[in-house]
Amino acid sequence: MAEASGKTKAFDWRSLLNPGENVGIDIGNTAVKVCQVSGSKGKLKLDKYGSHPLSEAAIIDHEIAKPEEVVEAIQAAMADAGISSKSVTIGIGGNNTMTKRMVVASEGDQDELESTIRWEAEQFISFGAEESEVDFDILGDTDSGNKDVIVAAARTDLVEKAQDLFGSIQYKIKNIDLNVLAICNVFEGTYIHSRPDLDEGSVIIDYGAQSIKIIVYRNKGPIFTKEMMMGGTQITEEIQRQLSVSFEEAEDLKRTQDSNGNPAKEVAGIMNNILEEQISEIRKNLNFYLAAGSDEKIQYAFLTGGCSQFPLLTNMLSQSLGLEIEIFNPFEFGLTSSKSKVKEREAEIIYLGAVALGLGMRNE
Repeated sequence: MAEASGKTKAFDWRSLLNPGENVGIDIGNTAVKVCQVSGSKGKLKLDKYGSHPLSEAAIIDHEIAKPEEVVEAIQAAMADAGISSKSVTIGIGGNNTMTKRMVVASEGDQDELESTIRWEAEQFISFGAEESEVDFDILGDTDSGNKDVIVAAARTDLVEKAQDLFGSIQYKIKNIDLNVLAICNVFEGTYIHSRPDLDEGSVIIDYGAQSIKIIVYRNKGPIFTKEMMMGGTQITEEIQRQLSVSFEEAEDLKRTQDSNGNPAKEVAGIMNNILEEQISEIRKNLNFYLAAGSDEKIQYAFLTGGCSQFPLLTNMLSQSLGLEIEIFNPFEFGLTSSKSKVKEREAEIIYLGAVALGLGMRNE
């Protein structure tokens, strides 16, 4: 989405990125991540990366509860990365955003086509088309000569709050994109370029602290997306409740693993129960997608997000979905960095940086 209006370039890789031209900023539930990216599809270079943690109550259900803390974290993350530019692309997500892949008849001139796309899209906006910003990109023509379109929408107040936050620190927002599309940018710019077969049907699961994003990618773009308001924080809170410890102690217990990647026995049972419930919801959503398009199979699965660091989750997901789960790692598919400071943090970027990377790739 481009500054709340105009045509999105989420899948446009026809022009090169220029170093220092754009900064991607991801305000996550547990940290702010920022980066600068240069290069072209298949030859992307991560020039700078930085992050700064947020307290557990700074972001609640994608709403900024503590704006002063978030502003300080943005500035600290930019300093950590050594970025001075204030021209940024930011991401938004949650229940007040959506994407929709649709086929639209290519009749009339460009203005008529745009009107048709927007009218069709409005039928799917559950949070109110009149109070939303709607954007789209034409991915190409179908075999029948119609247009293959990806539509993005977000509530206007969500966009305006983001603009106000960054305006308060004199940052210029070049683009506002959806977090799910940012992940698609990374997938398109690295994996798809190296392995075109992945375009036949891949699912990417971003398993974060307070949300789980499901993206089914096929035929040049996302064909199904879903964001569920659940994640790793639920595990922490249940450990806190059952073991009568503080939130910070519960978080440490969740992350402590033995040499085989297993948590302590009393923690493993709690994690297993929560993960079973959450994975059941993931499976339900994927089954819904498959039932709606029986010829559109999922063959490959990738996992990112903070919870992707837990081998227990990877194993449970693989068994439930009947797919081999690969950790989403763009460094294996064309993303490089010559900076030692960035290389030292590759593990953090692999697990936590996908959205920021995708936002940093935007050059329109």
